[in-house]
Amino acid sequence: MASSSGPWATLPPDLLRFITSDGFGLPLESYSCIRGVCTAWRSALPPPTPLLLAVSGFDAPRHRQVHPGQLVSASFLTADPDHRPRSPFRLSDLPTGGDLVGSSNGWIAVDPIWPGIFLLNPLAAAGGEVVLEPVREGGGEPVLKVAFAPNPTPGDYAAVAICGPRRLAYATTREDAMSRRWTLVEVAMADERDRLVDLVYDDAGGKAYCVTAHGDVHVFHAPGSSCRRRRPRVSPLHPQRGAGGLFAPPYDEAPRLTGAAKSIFLSGGSLYQVWRNAAAAVSWKTMTPEGAASRFAVAKDEVFVLKYDPNPKRRRPCWNAVNDLGGCSVFVGKNSPVVLRPEDATGVRPNCVYWINEESRFQPMVFDMATRKSTMLPFGVKGERPAAPARRPLCWFFLNDKVASIDGDGSKVDNDA
Repeated sequence: MASSSGPWATLPPDLLRFITSDGFGLPLESYSCIRGVCTAWRSALPPPTPLLLAVSGFDAPRHRQVHPGQLVSASFLTADPDHRPRSPFRLSDLPTGGDLVGSSNGWIAVDPIWPGIFLLNPLAAAGGEVVLEPVREGGGEPVLKVAFAPNPTPGDYAAVAICGPRRLAYATTREDAMSRRWTLVEVAMADERDRLVDLVYDDAGGKAYCVTAHGDVHVFHAPGSSCRRRRPRVSPLHPQRGAGGLFAPPYDEAPRLTGAAKSIFLSGGSLYQVWRNAAAAVSWKTMTPEGAASRFAVAKDEVFVLKYDPNPKRRRPCWNAVNDLGGCSVFVGKNSPVVLRPEDATGVRPNCVYWINEESRFQPMVFDMATRKSTMLPFGVKGERPAAPARRPLCWFFLNDKVASIDGDGSKVDNDA
C-alpha cells in the first residue's frame, strides 16, 4: 500500500465516498484497489465486507432459485458515514439458473440439476466457472448445501454436499484429475426422523462437520493422498452418548422443540453450533442447578450458540451455551460461515449472529446475544429508480472467509478483492 503522503491523500473523504458509492458503476475489484492507493483512502472507505448477495429480476417459486441472465449484485450492510445509502456493486450476469446452494471466498455454487453443479465467480468475466458432475438425477433429493475449497479450478477442486436427509456427496480432482464423479456416503443416525441441515468444510484438515436437526454432529473424512483407494467416511462426533446426554438443561430439550434451524461453524480451532427457534414461542419444564423445577421460555427467532468441549475426561454434557462471542459476530446461512470483529467491518455489531430468514423471502436478520432479540436488517437502496428491477437477497457474500477468531488465536486477514 502507498504511504499517506502525496496529493492523492488530500482528496476530501466525503468526495471520495461520493464517487465510490453514488451510482458511478464502480466494480467491486476497482473499489478494493482504490482502498489500497494510500492510508487516507483506506481509512475513508470501509472494507467491502460483509456483503449481501442479491439478484435482480422476477421472483421464483423457490426464493433461492436463480435464473440465467439475472444480474448479480453485492450490497454493503450499512449506509456510509454520511448516512447516504451505498449503491450495490454490479458483479455479473448468471450464465446458468438453478438453486443457490453455497458461497465461499468470492464464489457461489448453483445447482441446475443438469449438466451439474456450477461453481461461479461473480467477479470474473464470462467463463469464470467450474462445472462439477451432477449430484442427482432429475427426480432425486434436492441439494441443500455445497461447501468447497478456496480458489477452485477445473483441474483442482474439492467439494462436499448435503444431497439428502442422510446423504453426503464428495467430489475432488486433487487425487485423480480424471475422477470427477461424486462419491455418495450415507450418514447413520440414531433417530430415523433426524436429518442433515448444515455443514462446514475444513479444507486444511480434510474434514467437513455436519449438524442434524436434532443437534447431532457427524464428521466427514476426505480420502488422504497416501490412501488413494480409500473411500471417504463419516463418523459421529460422539460415538457413545452415555448418561447425561450431550446438552445441559435446559438445552437438552431445545433440539426437539425449536425446529431444524441449526448451523455449524469453526473458529480458532473450536466447533460451535447455532440454534434458532424457527417455531412459535415455546416453553418447557427444566431443572435448575440447585435441583428446583422451573420453566424455560424461548421466543420465536431466539438464537443459542453452543461451544463444543472436546475434553474426553470431562463428563457430559460436552456442548455448552455461551453468552457472547468474545466481541465477534458470525454470519451463517448458505454461505460458508464467517466470523468478524466489529472493528474490521463497518456496521457489524459485537456478539451477534447474522442470519437469513428463509421463511420470509430471505430477509437478512441479526440476533443480538445481549438483548436476546432478532431484528430485520434494512435491504435495498433508498432512491433507486422505480423502473429498476427489484433485487432480492440470497446469502452473505465474502471475498475472504478467514477473517477473525472468537478464541483469539486466529490471525487477521484483510477481506479485500
